[in-house]
Amino acid sequence: MSASGAQANSDKIEQTLRGAGWRVCAPHERDLKPDATAVRTAHPDLGGLRIYLLHVDRDLSGLVVAGGDTADPDEMLAEAGRLAAPIAAQHHRRTWQERPLPFLYGTNGHIWNFLNTLDAEHLDGTPAADAPQGGARSRNVFAPAQPATIARWKRNAVYYPITPSLRARLRRLPGVHLDPQRQLYDAQRRAIEGLETSLAADRSRALIQMATGAGKTYTVVQASHRLLKHAGAHRVLFLVDRYNLGEQAFLEYHGFQPTGSRKPLHEDFPLKHLSGGKSGLADSDKIVISTVQRLWCMLTGRTPPAPGSEEAQSFEGGGTAGLGRSLPEVRYSPDLPPDYFDFIVIDECHRSIYGAWRPVLEYFDAHIVGLTATPIGPTFAFFQNNLVSQYTYEEAVADEVNVDYDVYRISTRITRDGSKIPAVTEAQAPDGSVEKINTVVAQMDRVTREQHWHQQDEDDEYTAAELNARVESTGQIRTVIETFRDRLFTEIFPPDVDPDTSEIVHERNIVPKTLIFAATNRHADAIVVEIRRAWNAGDKFCVKINSETAHPAKAIKEFRNAPETRIAVTVDMIATGTDIPALECLVFMRDVRTWSYFEQMKGRGARIIKPEDLRKVTEDALCKDRFVIVDTVGVTEHAMVDARPLVRDDLRELPSLERLLKACAEGSPLSVAEVSTLAGRLSRLGQRLDEQQLARIEGCAGGRKLTELVTELVHATDPDRLAKEQAGAVSEEGAQDGESSAADRGGPAAAGEAIVDAVLAQALRPFVEREALREALLEAARRRWIKIDHLSEDGGVIAEGVTDVMRAERTVKDWRQYMVDQQDRFAALRIAFEKRRPLSEVEAQIDELLHLVSPPQQRWTGQRLWKAYLDLGLARERRRRNAGLPELLSLLRFELGLDGGDFRPYRDTVELRFQQWLARQETAGVTFTEEQRSWLKRVVNVVATSAAVSAEALDQHARCRAEGGWSAFRVVFERGNRAPDELINELNQELGA
Repeated sequence: MSASGAQANSDKIEQTLRGAGWRVCAPHERDLKPDATAVRTAHPDLGGLRIYLLHVDRDLSGLVVAGGDTADPDEMLAEAGRLAAPIAAQHHRRTWQERPLPFLYGTNGHIWNFLNTLDAEHLDGTPAADAPQGGARSRNVFAPAQPATIARWKRNAVYYPITPSLRARLRRLPGVHLDPQRQLYDAQRRAIEGLETSLAADRSRALIQMATGAGKTYTVVQASHRLLKHAGAHRVLFLVDRYNLGEQAFLEYHGFQPTGSRKPLHEDFPLKHLSGGKSGLADSDKIVISTVQRLWCMLTGRTPPAPGSEEAQSFEGGGTAGLGRSLPEVRYSPDLPPDYFDFIVIDECHRSIYGAWRPVLEYFDAHIVGLTATPIGPTFAFFQNNLVSQYTYEEAVADEVNVDYDVYRISTRITRDGSKIPAVTEAQAPDGSVEKINTVVAQMDRVTREQHWHQQDEDDEYTAAELNARVESTGQIRTVIETFRDRLFTEIFPPDVDPDTSEIVHERNIVPKTLIFAATNRHADAIVVEIRRAWNAGDKFCVKINSETAHPAKAIKEFRNAPETRIAVTVDMIATGTDIPALECLVFMRDVRTWSYFEQMKGRGARIIKPEDLRKVTEDALCKDRFVIVDTVGVTEHAMVDARPLVRDDLRELPSLERLLKACAEGSPLSVAEVSTLAGRLSRLGQRLDEQQLARIEGCAGGRKLTELVTELVHATDPDRLAKEQAGAVSEEGAQDGESSAADRGGPAAAGEAIVDAVLAQALRPFVEREALREALLEAARRRWIKIDHLSEDGGVIAEGVTDVMRAERTVKDWRQYMVDQQDRFAALRIAFEKRRPLSEVEAQIDELLHLVSPPQQRWTGQRLWKAYLDLGLARERRRRNAGLPELLSLLRFELGLDGGDFRPYRDTVELRFQQWLARQETAGVTFTEEQRSWLKRVVNVVATSAAVSAEALDQHARCRAEGGWSAFRVVFERGNRAPDELINELNQELGA
C-alpha cells in the first residue's frame, strides 16, 4: 500500500472511531479529556500497523489493532490478543481491574472483528469452567462499540464477577419452570430450553418452529423476561412485518406478569411500540416492537408515515418503504448503534423479511431468533439450519393447543369448466318472435374500479384458470355464496343429534365467525356484495378487511370482538399472523399453491378459545372443537409446493417490465436472475389479458404465442439445464486441439459463462429484434381491465364433506406400527379388557399409551384416532361431536381382536353385556318391574356414552336427570331385593370397560 493509501485507510478507521463517539488523539493529548478516548500509539513489534488504546471512565479498557486496506482482520485481532496482556502490564496503573485488556478489535477499515475475552473468563482473569474450547469466540461487527456501551459492559462485569459478560451469563441461566398463573405448554417450555441451549453455545441465530396458534409470542415473552432478568440483557427487539401484528405483540408483552412478581413485565422492563410517525426510543426502553421498515427509517433519519395512511402500506409486509428498486443502504447511526439490541426476535420469519431487508438485520450485533409455523428453504438457510425447537400442527392438536379441522367442498360448473360470454343473446319480442340482441358486458379497471360497457363482438370462452384473473363471473360468486348459506346449518355445522333417539339436541342459527379468502380486491368487493344480498344483511354483517381498508387494525379488532360482524373478506391482510380465536370457518375462494402460505392461512382457524369467550361473540355456539375449511376452488385437492419464484428477490434491484424490455432494445445483457424475472412478469401479464390482446401480441411476435415465449425464457434459466450446458462446454473446451489453449481463451470458466450467455441471448431474441412486440407488451401491461360476466348462470353444484383419506391412512398406519413397537404394553391392556379391570385402571393405561411418544414423533388423541377410523370406513357408528372414551375403547377392542376381528360399536358391546347379565339374573330367579327395566335401559345409555355409571352420572345424564336422577333410581330399586348402591356398582362392573 502506498503512503497516501495507508493514510487514507488510517483516516477511515479514525473516522469510524469518531463516529462511534471516541475522541481519537495522540498520547500527550489524552489527559486533556481523559474519558472516551482512543489513543493513537505505536508499538515496536507492530511494524506498519497502528494501535488505538481505548480509555473509558479513566481506565484503559480495550485495544484496536488496525492494518492496511488489504490486511486480514482476523490477523489484526490475533495481534490484539497477543498485546492485551503486555500493554495492560505496561499501563497497569490505568488498566481496568488490573487484568489483560478484555475488549479487543482488529480491522482493515472495511471489516471490524471483535473479541470480548470476558465471554470465557471470570473478572479476575481466570478461565471459566464452562467456557468454550479455545476460549472466547470473536465475531464480525458493523463498527466498534460506543464508550457508553463499554462502560455498561464494565459495570455488568463488576456486578456479575463470575459471569462478567452476556454470553457468559447465557451459559448459566436457571432452569425453566412452569408458570402457575398461566401454565407454559410443554412445547413452549421445550422451545425456551432449546433456545437457551443454543444461546449457551453462542449460536448467533436460532429458529423456533411452532404451530400456528400454539403460543409463539407468549413463548418469546417468557424468554424475553428470562433474558432481561437472569442474563442481564440490555434490550430486546421484537420485529414484525405488519403493524397489526405489532399491536398483538404489544398486548401480549403488556399483559404479562412474571411468576412471583406483583408487577407486570413492562413496569420492570419498559415496553415501546414504534407506531407513531415521529416516535423514538429512550434509553430506558428495554423491549421494543417495530416493523423492519420503521427501524430502517430510524437508522437513516427518515420520518415514517402514520399508521393507517396510504403511504404506510409500503411499511408493511414486503413493502419497499420508498426504496425503489434498491436494497436499503445502512450506515452507522449514533442514535441506534449496532450494539443497541442484544436480541432480535423476527416474528413470522418464513416471509421475506430477511430478503431485501437483510442489511438492516446484519447491521446489529445481536442474537437473532426466528418464529414461524412454516419454515421454508430460505428460512433454514438464514438461520443456519439451527432449528432449536419443533412443534407441529398435529402435536398441537394432540395436546389440545389447537383444534383440528374438517373440509367441506363446494364445486360449481363454472368453477370446474369456465364458461362462455356469447356475442349474441336471444330474447322473446312482444309479438312472440325471437329477437337476437348483441351482448353488452362491463369491463372494470382493477385499480380505480372505473367501469366501461362495450359490445361483445364475438363469443368469449374462458377457462377455470382465467376465472378472477381475466373474467369475473357474477353467477359463479352468487352460486358459491348461496350454496354456502344453504348448507351452513345442515351439513357444514349440522345439528347435534342424540345417538339414541335421533332427536336434535342442539342446533345453530347464528353464522359462525367466517373468514373468506378472495383472489383480488375487486373479487373481494363482489363477494361482500353477494354475501349481504344472500343474507339480506347490512354493512356490519360482512366487511372487507384489506391493506386498503381505512383503519385495518380497528376493523380486525371489531371482527374479532363484535357479535354483529359475522363474515370478513380479505385477500391477504389477515391471511397470516392475525389472531382471531373465535373463527370457526375459513372459505377459500382463491387458490393457493404454496404449502407454507396455505398452512398460515389454515392456521387462522386453528386457535382454541374458551367456550364462554366464544359465546360472547357467537351466542349459540357450545364450544370450538374443530373448524371447517370450505374449499370452493380445489385448494385442498392438489399438491402444495414451495417452488423457486420466477420474479427473483435475490437481485439488488427488482426491475420493472419496462426496464427489462428497454434493456433488450438497447442490447444490454441480462443476467439469469433478470431473465427469470422477465419470464415471471410476462407470465403474470398473460393471465390477465383478453383474447384480443393476446392475438395482437402473437401477431407482433411472428405468430408465436406469449406462453411459448415465456416457456423459452423459463427453460433458458433452468439451473439444471444451464449446469449441463456449462459442463458440456467445459468438456468440449478441454477436448479441442489447435494453437490456442484453454488458458488463452479464458479457461473452462470462461467457456461456461459464454454458453450461458448464448442460451439467454437465444431466448431473448424475439424481444431484442421486435420493437412492435415490446410496444404491444407494454401497452397490454398498462391495461388493467377485468371483464365482468353477468350473463352466465352457474349450476352443477357439488357440495359435500371431504374425507382426507391420505391423512387418515397415515394416522392408522402409524398407530398400528406403534402398537407393534409397544406390544408388551398393549398385551397388558388386552389382559385388562379380558379381565374386566376397573375403568379407572384401563383409562390410565390408555392415557399412558397415547402420551408415551415424544416429539417429533407422531402424537395421538382419541378423537383424532376415531376420526381416522371413521374416514377409512373401519369404524361403524354415527359420529358424535366429541368422540370420547367409548369410541376409543371400541377401536382398541377392534385392533386387539377382542370382538372376533370385526369392528363392534361400543354401544353394541354394552347392550350385549346387558342382555347376558339380564339372562343371568332371570336364571337366578330375579325379576324386574317395567319401571325398573326402564331405569336399567337408561343405565345402559349412560354406560354406552360414558363407559361407566355411578350415582353422580345418573344426576348428570340429561335423560336420567329428567326422570329424577339417582334419587329416583334409589326409590325404584329399594322396593326390590337389591340394594341400589350394590346394584349400580355391579352394573358398572358388568357393563363398563
